Amino acid sequence: MKTLFVSSLATLAAATALLTTSVASADDTCKPHLVQKATSFPLSAQIRGQEGTVYMNVTVDETGRAQRADLNRSSGYRRLDRAATRSAVENWVFDVSACERKDLPVTHVVAVEYHNDTY
Repeated sequence: MKTLFVSSLATLAAATALLTTSVASADDTCKPHLVQKATSFPLSAQIRGQEGTVYMNVTVDETGRAQRADLNRSSGYRRLDRAATRSAVENWVFDVSACERKDLPVTHVVAVEYHNDTY
């Protein structure tokens, strides 16, 4: 299993997405790699000191785009959960060149970690 680290820095905060495990795949050779990963961290959540990890089931289509992102496990903050799922569908792009057409769409569990950086 290959882990991808993704970061999107906001003022004093960071959001990180980790491609963790395959939930459903027709073939283990189909492992999309996250190549574009802009992930938002709402300023209002940062100000409130909200942190946590959002686990999502992300379905990747044959174009490498996330078709959908369904909440698997909440961070405990609805604002962070919505930001993570919205970012996946609106911004993320995966490299699916190693996948065969018959293997797609494929669903992976992705973890997005939100934490406030302290300096």
